[in-house]
Amino acid sequence: MPHILQISSGQGPAECRRFVPLLAEIIRKDAAQSGLSCQPLSEYSAKDEQMASLRFVVEGEALAVFRQAWEGTVQWIWKSTIRPHWPRKNWFVKVSFFDFEAEAVKSLKPSDLKFETCRASGPGGQHVNKTDSAVRLTHLPSGIVCTASEERSQIRNRELALLRLQERLNLIVEQQHADQSETMWLDHYRLERGEAVRVFKGLPPKEN
Repeated sequence: MPHILQISSGQGPAECRRFVPLLAEIIRKDAAQSGLSCQPLSEYSAKDEQMASLRFVVEGEALAVFRQAWEGTVQWIWKSTIRPHWPRKNWFVKVSFFDFEAEAVKSLKPSDLKFETCRASGPGGQHVNKTDSAVRLTHLPSGIVCTASEERSQIRNRELALLRLQERLNLIVEQQHADQSETMWLDHYRLERGEAVRVFKGLPPKEN
């Protein structure tokens, strides 16, 4: 069963937000080496210097072992260049996993959704997906458009597009200072700086 993986800086300072995209790339490489699919729910680039949080859909046979290896607080030891005179060198982010069902899009009305399929494009030679499995989803009330083409299955791309839409809508709600009682959003503010499950040092971060 797929899970949602969230990397959160909680209420941490800019240094914690700096670590989020860096750790995301480390985790995605580890996922790939473990034979797992790890697809982002929102657009980001490894070049992004600061992100408050990032979330991914993770799926594969080795998921249980992968979760055990990453879930918890991750420590980064780094002399900040953001605030060069700041004495603190220890920064923390939290890696959390949530059941796939926790992201169910029950509040979305089918009549508000417009699905379109198209052929996936891009490099890949003989591995390019030659079926119409890519999905473009439009949320008619808001005009938000989300796409998914990473998976070879149209069903999986539909699920991924729905999750990306829910992510976009959640962000809008958060920005409007609406109720944030849902577990996944509260988790941003429950970052415990306890015993770290993994420790990294320097820039680029290397496991200590």
